[in-house]
Amino acid sequence: MDWNIIDLPVKDIYGKLDIGFTPIFKESMKIFKEMGYKRILDVGCGYGKHSIYLSENNFTVTSIDINEKAIEWLKEYINTKGISNVNLIKANANALPFENDYFDAIICSSVIHHHNLKGIKNSISEIYRVLKQNGCALVDFMSLEDDSFGLGEEVEKNTFIGSREGEEDVPHYYTDTSELKELFKNFRNISISKNEYHINIDLDNKIKSRMLDVKAYK
Repeated sequence: MDWNIIDLPVKDIYGKLDIGFTPIFKESMKIFKEMGYKRILDVGCGYGKHSIYLSENNFTVTSIDINEKAIEWLKEYINTKGISNVNLIKANANALPFENDYFDAIICSSVIHHHNLKGIKNSISEIYRVLKQNGCALVDFMSLEDDSFGLGEEVEKNTFIGSREGEEDVPHYYTDTSELKELFKNFRNISISKNEYHINIDLDNKIKSRMLDVKAYK
């Protein structure tokens, strides 16, 4: 399977410079509406671009992150804008503080690969647990074919620290489609897209990321 080349500009999104929305995210919003989904979990919400976009499309959003600074910024933003359908919680993807079968859909963007394999397995198990039957999960992963694979210090198999500029102290786990199929074996209707994102910071500075975007149903 060839890589899909996708240009993503860095621009002001809801008051923060951030990478633009991926096509798979926007396409999935249409599916969420067609499926009648209402309650969405944004795992690792950061400064909230996905959460706010979802709220504007009339979903009820629960947003979690371990970054207290990001949570506080997002809380102030939604209060200022009068957004009432976003609930913020400081929480970890490895221990989601929700009951079983609670969310219609779960998104986890640029987050889960910051664990080692054990942490990733825990997070996927938690996502499955809190997802409703027939619910959809969108989760992305760093590919073994990304240019940064092998850079920095390998602390565990396929887990590197110092491999990505700007995230030198953060672990990155790299994977492939066969491993992802095994990790998501409890899900059904699993699709994996190979997307090469060209992140345009400015005319002279572009970052290339090869990501594996998983869409799976419970």
